[in-house]
Amino acid sequence: MADRDDSPAYQMLPRSARRVFAAIERTIGNGTSATVSYLEFSVDHNIGHRSISPSLKLLDRLGLIEIEPGKRLTNTFSLSNRWRSIDEVEAKRLAALAREVKPHRTFGEPPEPKPVKPPPPKPVTVERPRATQRRVPSLPTTPWQDDGR
Repeated sequence: MADRDDSPAYQMLPRSARRVFAAIERTIGNGTSATVSYLEFSVDHNIGHRSISPSLKLLDRLGLIEIEPGKRLTNTFSLSNRWRSIDEVEAKRLAALAREVKPHRTFGEPPEPKPVKPPPPKPVTVERPRATQRRVPSLPTTPWQDDGR
């Protein structure tokens, strides 16, 4: 579409994002949306897997596509008309925002450990010595030790 190709939003796209956009357009064809996996981008359309995610993020921010998350690495894409309302200054701002690298998740300072109370002392019990009795086996160990009981 010549109108879209001349738009400031489309002009901000690098070559990798244009290739991803063309792959989405080919997959959609005459329909309204298409489901494409990351594997299809890399295998069927020969697009490097490292450029897929940043390109999709940029295409979404610039209003060229709509993305509906799917299961695992499969998303549903549809063409959007939001790019019509984006001027050159806004396109530069959105492209810079999409390219911005988010810092890794930080967890901050570890929380203060809760003071641990020592367990209460166990009561002391005095054991009485048991009377030791010789145990008599119920069965004799050898036949000659049998005393007739």
